[in-house]
Amino acid sequence: MAELAVRAKYESVTVPSVRTLLKATFPIWGIICPAVAIIGAVIVIFGLTVYQSIQAAQISEIMKVCAGLASCFAISMIGLTATRLFAKNEIIVDKSGIRLPILPEQPRASTSFYSWSQLTKLDVAFADKPWKDRQLLIFNNRHAPIRLELDRLSSDEAEQILLAVELWSDGCQMGDNVGALRSDIKQLASGRNDLSYTDMWEEELRRRYCPTNFVPLEPGRTLNNGTVKIVRHLALGGLAAVYLADRNDGVELVVIKEAVIPDDAQTSVKAKAKEMFEREAQFLMKLDHPGIVKVLDYFVEGGRTYLMLQYLNGQDIRQFVRQNGPQQEHVVIDWGIKIANILKYLHEQDPPIIHRDLTPDNLVITKDGSIVVIDFGAANEFIGQATGTLVGKQAYIAPEQFRGKAVVESDIYAFGCTLYYILVGAEPEALSTSTPKDARDDLSPEICELVESCTQMEVEDRYRSAAQLIPVLRRLSAAQAGVQ
Repeated sequence: MAELAVRAKYESVTVPSVRTLLKATFPIWGIICPAVAIIGAVIVIFGLTVYQSIQAAQISEIMKVCAGLASCFAISMIGLTATRLFAKNEIIVDKSGIRLPILPEQPRASTSFYSWSQLTKLDVAFADKPWKDRQLLIFNNRHAPIRLELDRLSSDEAEQILLAVELWSDGCQMGDNVGALRSDIKQLASGRNDLSYTDMWEEELRRRYCPTNFVPLEPGRTLNNGTVKIVRHLALGGLAAVYLADRNDGVELVVIKEAVIPDDAQTSVKAKAKEMFEREAQFLMKLDHPGIVKVLDYFVEGGRTYLMLQYLNGQDIRQFVRQNGPQQEHVVIDWGIKIANILKYLHEQDPPIIHRDLTPDNLVITKDGSIVVIDFGAANEFIGQATGTLVGKQAYIAPEQFRGKAVVESDIYAFGCTLYYILVGAEPEALSTSTPKDARDDLSPEICELVESCTQMEVEDRYRSAAQLIPVLRRLSAAQAGVQ
């Protein structure tokens, strides 16, 4: 499996000039100097072997020659080392920390690796200027902050770095100007057809929850009798927010999902929604499966409902595919088996749990390669009852779910759409049968038939359960192994 990492091309303004100089002088340090060093060393060794007795004056001359040969060798090694050093032109952000490329103007930070425990804050300098003229400041516990010129990054790369830091860093503080930078990048991306990471979060929240005067909690706010402390926002919008929080004085990190029912909702609707929330929360807390994020607790406070979830450090499938492209068929089949086993567990509960929102956004790849479901449409459904908002992402919703009659096969439809996204790297067309062979001609007929069967418009034309899918996927996996 490819490494979970954000990689962004980055070069200081002086690096291309140095690289050009190294290329121009290559005949000297790359050919002449090593040739002189090698030939000279051979001659000296041969001379010492032939002549048994050497005068004191000759020893002095030989030492001078050896010094010259050593200088030639040193020049060659310096040129080789510099070439390799200046070839490093990527910022790499992953679950372990940040690795920087060569930064001649900041020699103490050049090619350094900073673990998350060494980073203290991320901020932006020159916030009053256009975003390309700003600097990203990375504060650490070693020395002065590292300054990255944003004009050396694309808007997508800058946004990916910001979100990767939020994803993987536990204690890195976000400066006040970071939010403004992300907002400016989002506005820049609004004219493009593709959605940025921030767009996807906010679009999803806007889609699920209608506008309101809902005000999210500020970092440092405590909940549940002081046992939970908000660290930072993870996602905001409409009638909901998602936070990273400390539980029990920093003993563990958790995710808090907050939602509020509009004040203008009917009293009977509010009561029914609250009842559904409590029932769903209690049911979800009983689930015990390695592929399902653990629901730790739930509570109601200040007229708002809160669901406490296990904090999972990983990368969702949508981010992974956007960074690494469509996946090989054997990878998709392996992931499909893992997802199908999760659905099988949910659908075999009594009563069956219909996920309702199985999408690449809600499936996280952990560091050991496991797939974990991190969100439940079922737990959000109580808001839909109060606001009339449909739960689920449009491109992954089965026709019957649009009509408000979700069934087990609705999750099978979303499963097929998710496989389509991983295979093709693009959203499936809403309310249609997905055919990955139209986008990729290197796929086997078997995997294409599986996706098409899962995404049939009529319920009875699909696979009827995840239990039916698993043996089919295993046969495809065995066939792939035989081909390889």
